[in-house]
Amino acid sequence: MKLILDLDTGIDDALALSYALGDPAAEVIGVTCTYGNVVREQALENTATLLKVLGRTDIPLFAGPVHPLNQTAFAPTPMCRVVHGEHGFGNAPTDPDGMLIQPQRAVDWIAEAADRYGSELTLLTAGPLTTLAEVLRCHPDFKNKIGKVVCMAGALTVAGNETPFAEANVRVDPEAAAEVLSSGLPLVLVGLDVTLKTLYDQAQIDNLRQLKTKASDLVCGLMQFYLDYYKTDRRRLAGCPLHDPLAAAAALHPELITTLPVNLKADLEGAGRGRTTADLSRLNDPQKDHHMAIDVDVQRFLKLFTASLTRTLSRCEKAES
Repeated sequence: MKLILDLDTGIDDALALSYALGDPAAEVIGVTCTYGNVVREQALENTATLLKVLGRTDIPLFAGPVHPLNQTAFAPTPMCRVVHGEHGFGNAPTDPDGMLIQPQRAVDWIAEAADRYGSELTLLTAGPLTTLAEVLRCHPDFKNKIGKVVCMAGALTVAGNETPFAEANVRVDPEAAAEVLSSGLPLVLVGLDVTLKTLYDQAQIDNLRQLKTKASDLVCGLMQFYLDYYKTDRRRLAGCPLHDPLAAAAALHPELITTLPVNLKADLEGAGRGRTTADLSRLNDPQKDHHMAIDVDVQRFLKLFTASLTRTLSRCEKAES
């Protein structure tokens, strides 16, 4: 499967990309970067650093939107800086290969890839839905050409992580989410209902460290930073949730998740701004545009994630002893 990842590269975005590069089911043809966990330029820098360490400088990067649709600027929330680090990359230094960043706009490149690959192409969005909204605005035929779109977005049966109601990728640009959800584009949404069930613990991180490559040092350091935050989280989770990696895995292996066919909308007003709910005006519509993940085979996913991540990290240069 040809795969594009649209990332706002904080820690779980980096894990999703590292996972996808090791899964034999995927051919990652490029990465687009937008704002979210960090500003767009930082997302590009973090992604270029990761690809360089992973030895995958053959994968091009494209710059996406820099702010929400109805705003003129963007700054990460204080909580993002706590969870992902001041620059979205834990405590790790960045050393990007600037040659990876292409001059073409992400929005146009995604549309061209859909023209070229059609049903063979899957787009994974792991940040705000702004990039996808702009693709649909600029290239209306996109929704009839792309094979599959999977979004790490939303929450139906659990509380949000940005507000009591809203998941972060929707909350940061609810207008983009509302446009995408009302566009008629078929979507698979992998949200907090399932990602909070997929937890990676200290023993699993320590096991990956034994690979002793430069890449395992970097990626395990990112995971450790992430886990250390969740050890202090009031929800007392038994590990760090693999939000974006699960969405990537579900894009490649849909049997991992159980989905609910539903037509969704994003609330735009009041305390519930950014909440994803069923669209009452389309509740009885036989055509369901969205499939929302409501359950996941946790153990099968964790096994797949570890195996694929091990492949990616093992291929890289050994760390200095």
